[in-house]
Amino acid sequence: MTLMYLDKIWSSVPRPLIIIDKNDLIVGINPAAEVFFNVSDNNIKGLHYSSKLGSGNVLVESVRAVRVSQGNSFINNISLELPERVIVGCNFQLSILTDYPNHILIGLDVPEIDYRVGYFFENNDENSSASQLVDMLSHEVKNPLAGIIGAAQLLIMNLSKKDCKLADLIIEESRRVESILDHVSQFGKFKSICKKPENIHLILDRAKTLARYGFASGATITENYDPSLPMVHGDFDLLLQTFLNLLKNAVEASGNQKPLINIRTFYEKTLSVRGQAGLSVPVPLNVEISDKGTGFPDNLLSKAFEPFVSSKVNGSGFGLAIVSKIIREHNGWISIRSVSGETVIRISLPVSQNGG
Repeated sequence: MTLMYLDKIWSSVPRPLIIIDKNDLIVGINPAAEVFFNVSDNNIKGLHYSSKLGSGNVLVESVRAVRVSQGNSFINNISLELPERVIVGCNFQLSILTDYPNHILIGLDVPEIDYRVGYFFENNDENSSASQLVDMLSHEVKNPLAGIIGAAQLLIMNLSKKDCKLADLIIEESRRVESILDHVSQFGKFKSICKKPENIHLILDRAKTLARYGFASGATITENYDPSLPMVHGDFDLLLQTFLNLLKNAVEASGNQKPLINIRTFYEKTLSVRGQAGLSVPVPLNVEISDKGTGFPDNLLSKAFEPFVSSKVNGSGFGLAIVSKIIREHNGWISIRSVSGETVIRISLPVSQNGG
């Protein structure tokens, strides 16, 4: 009875599902996958998953990471080139099968996340009101921010050199909040970003310093940096916003425990993604932020980067949605690997072709 029930669930899931064994060979697909790939379950069994999903380095790396961690992973925006079909942008969720630790379940979410984000903001009538509300709040927040900046500038004239650094930090961050408000108010249609050669470690160190002065004051943040990394091709403020959001999530995931967070950077020359122009873009510069918290809920993992989706009480669900959009604007990719007791968010970015 139980097997029949599970078989009905497997058959009724509307998204394509694939199961691969320890040798990365396909052992079964559901009816939705049969339709998607235009092949029967019997004819696809025994084939390597790359025969249908491609041999892209991002997916290969994720399969390997899931096997090592015995957890779950979510990959945003991988392109598939199917026979006689246009390139399809997909999101992938990878999970180890319970009781079958050598088998991986791969789920495909065909509509691109950023398409759903843009569609949500551009076509939902209720969201028109929400957008107007954001614009109003942005205007109201900017007024006191101007006062904070002015007060901090006055304070600098009478502060010690050490305290002046904190006042400068207040001014810089207040101005950055103004910029963030501009981006949030135009979330569905991000304005052009300013990408240039930047030192990723300077960005991460700034994020870590800001976090320690605020939400991460009681956290232990360690780093494992590769000092030989080249310059990233990116927007300093938007990448800073990205890593601050990720650090904040890591702190909040720790609950009542003392947050233990690690930041790791490394170079992986084999990684590449398909860029917005359809061309392959190398993304060898990698940043991983890991925490020892409760882990990301399995039922929300595949929707982690969608707006209004949050595992936190009273959470807005905008943090990771904005992170996803920023990384997409940088022609990068982001994935989540999560098990109970550890969550790792990995971001891969292109390097600058000049200036380092």
